[in-house]
Amino acid sequence: MEEFQLEKTIWTEKDYEQMGWHDCNIYGLIFQNDNANNFSTDLIFDIDYIFKWVHPIPPKPNYSFWISPCTLKFEDTFALIIDIDRRGGMTDMLEIADLFLINKVEQESNKWIYEWAIELQEGKITFKSSGFKQIIRQKPIKTESQVLSLEERNGISFEQITFDETIPNK
Repeated sequence: MEEFQLEKTIWTEKDYEQMGWHDCNIYGLIFQNDNANNFSTDLIFDIDYIFKWVHPIPPKPNYSFWISPCTLKFEDTFALIIDIDRRGGMTDMLEIADLFLINKVEQESNKWIYEWAIELQEGKITFKSSGFKQIIRQKPIKTESQVLSLEERNGISFEQITFDETIPNK
């Protein structure tokens, strides 16, 4: 059986340039504050991340995709603006058009603040954070759809544990 080879199971802002979120679906988002001082809040998304678009092999007319359910955690977020217009109906999940790094500023020696914009098909989410982690919760699945079923992805989750600790996290 065909298998997708992952480089690592946790990706960060250092990997931003080699990543892409186009057509990734958002199943949910939460705000999490685990800091005892209550000074910072993480913005966490449950997404299906498309690792690879596979060109169709004739006679098949459509692409297939290597997809994995992931937890995308933006750490120490602030300056959050959510502008989503769903007046046309709520039949689909939120779909990412792209995720942009708008600005990167060094606050202290080797401590950075990143300004992000998540362009959605239905609006935009902007905020600042100290970085992100994208945690791969399952091995990628090859599918004909850009969306995994709830059964394929084991439901909706904000779990922050990788599926396999044996893959090195560079």
